[in-house]
Amino acid sequence: MSTKTVSTIDLEKQESFIKISKSLIETKYLGWYGELDVYHLAIIKSLANNFQGAAFTGVVHLMRFIGMSTEQSSTKARTKESLLRLQEMGHIEIYDDTAMENMVSDLKHANNYFIKPTGKDEEESGFAKVFYKDIHKIVAMKSDYKSKIFATYLNMIGYIFYTVSNAPISFIAIDTIVKNTGINRKSVVEYLKALHEEEILYFIHLHINDLTTKNYCTRWVHKEHTAEWAVPLAEFHYKTDRSKFKGGEKGVSEE
Repeated sequence: MSTKTVSTIDLEKQESFIKISKSLIETKYLGWYGELDVYHLAIIKSLANNFQGAAFTGVVHLMRFIGMSTEQSSTKARTKESLLRLQEMGHIEIYDDTAMENMVSDLKHANNYFIKPTGKDEEESGFAKVFYKDIHKIVAMKSDYKSKIFATYLNMIGYIFYTVSNAPISFIAIDTIVKNTGINRKSVVEYLKALHEEEILYFIHLHINDLTTKNYCTRWVHKEHTAEWAVPLAEFHYKTDRSKFKGGEKGVSEE
């Protein structure tokens, strides 16, 4: 392993992250607003990184934090329902007292609560590392579809395996993301391109042969090594020497 490769991996190890259960990657099975629920859970977990292990937030505060308008009552209702669903599913507990003894089953839009993530399914199902830096960049994006962008992001990074023998790279197919999320293919491609443009994920694509093009992705911190890690994987998976590849480019291919 080269010195540069070690340095980017070591640099990433210094970053803070939250854990999101891999059971939540397939958002289309979580209901009509599955991707919104998972996005809210990620935000709550990032806000709960304190001595209490709880986020002090509520419907209006959470909406403002992620850049949503608080003018429409329907949007407030949707956010409230999302938080209550997360509690019903066992992913968070919502309290109205500092000691976190009085759990509530209803929420007032203007009030803040102590919301404690439970870590449900993280060990049983495994977890994806979602880095604070990435969450903040997604929250700051100029888009009305941040929850869908986050669901797409989660699918990409959920297939990065952090082990000694594996480079931190993902090569999940676009069609798999479509299957897991229920988001249409055109939109998935658009969201992947946005994640690249916002310097959250770095993509290259390799033209294996005249019929096959494959995307490979790392977090932006590893962009200098994405191609270095991708080429031997492509050689192995497609049983083709790199000298026979038809080329490659940075960015997202529609595959």
